[in-house]
Amino acid sequence: MAVPSYVGALKGKDFLNTQDFSQKQVKQILDAADDLKKKFRAGKPTTYLPGRTLFMIFYNRSLRTRNSFEAGIYQLGGHAHFLSPQDLYTPTLPEDMVPYATEAISDVSRVLSRYGNAIAIRIYGDAAKWTIGRGHRVIEEFARWGDVPVLNMEDDLYHPFQALADIQAAREVQPKLQGKKFVVSYAYSGGLKPLAVPQSEVLITTQFGMDVVLAHPKGFELEDGVIKAAKENANRYGGSFKISYDMKEAFEGADFVYPKAWSPKQFVPPYSKTVDKDGASAYQAKFKDWITTDELLDVTNKAYYMHCGPADRGQEVTDEVLDSYKRSLYFEEAENRLHAQKAIMAMVMP
Repeated sequence: MAVPSYVGALKGKDFLNTQDFSQKQVKQILDAADDLKKKFRAGKPTTYLPGRTLFMIFYNRSLRTRNSFEAGIYQLGGHAHFLSPQDLYTPTLPEDMVPYATEAISDVSRVLSRYGNAIAIRIYGDAAKWTIGRGHRVIEEFARWGDVPVLNMEDDLYHPFQALADIQAAREVQPKLQGKKFVVSYAYSGGLKPLAVPQSEVLITTQFGMDVVLAHPKGFELEDGVIKAAKENANRYGGSFKISYDMKEAFEGADFVYPKAWSPKQFVPPYSKTVDKDGASAYQAKFKDWITTDELLDVTNKAYYMHCGPADRGQEVTDEVLDSYKRSLYFEEAENRLHAQKAIMAMVMP
C-alpha cells in the first residue's frame, strides 16, 4: 500500500484552531480529507497509522465527535482510548489545584505523552464553568506540557474540526468558494450554547475569501478577537466580512446559510460575575422568530443549508427544511467529520 505524501506533512503539530494554519495548509488538509473520503467510499484500506494510540478526554458527551474519531483512528490502523475526567482524577488548571484531590494537567499530559501518540480534548459549558475561554485554556495547558500533538475536539471558543468538515462540504458543491456569500446566523434554541461553532465558521470562511455575513440580534456578539481576525482574513484573502442584525436581510442572495444557536455572553463569566442561565434563557426567548423556514430560504440564491448538528428541530430550523430541503449539506457535514479528522491525524501523528 502506497503511503500518500500528506502523511506526516504536519508531524507533531497541535490542532487547536484553524487560524493557526495558513490557507495553503488548510487546503492541503482538505485535499487529504478528500482523498481519504474517496478511498473510504471505495473500500480501500488507509492504514497509515499502524499501532498509533489516540487518547480522547471527553468532559462533554458527543455523538459525532466521539464516534468519528474512534472510527477514524481505527480506519487509519490505530486505536483510541476513551477517557472521562473521572478516570484522570479530574485534571485541573494550576489555580484550581486542591491537594490530594486532583491531578495537574501538566502531569496528565506528560504521562499520556509517554503512552501514545496524540491527545484529543473536548471541553466547554458546565465542564468549563461557563467561563468563556476557560475550556480553551485547559486545552492550551495540555498542549503546553504534552510531547505529542494535542487536538481540540471543541472548546468554548473554537470547533476547528467542525469548521474543516463544513468547508470541505462547501467546497464539494462549489469548488470555487472565493466571492460566494456565506451567512453565519444566530438561530433560536433554549439553554446555554457555546460560541465555538459560529466563531470557527467566520474564521474559516473568511480565510477562503468568501463574502461572509454574521447575523445575530444585538447582545449576541462574538469575541472581539475573533471579529478582528475575521476582518483581517477578509482583507488578506479578498473576501468581505459584515455584521447584520436582520436574519432575512442577511439571507438575501446567500449561497450558503449556517443558522446556529449560541448564547449571549453577557450572562456568563467573565462578562458576568455569575452564570445566569435563567437570564440568558429569557433573553434568548425574545428571538424565537430567528428560525430557518422554507420561506426564509426563498430569499437566498438557492442557498445550501448547513448546520453542525444536532439541529434543534422546531427552534433553529423547521422539520420541513431539515428533512426535505434538497440543498441541505447537514449529513454531508456529519460524514466529513470522519474524513477531516482522519486527515489531521494522518498528518500529525506518524
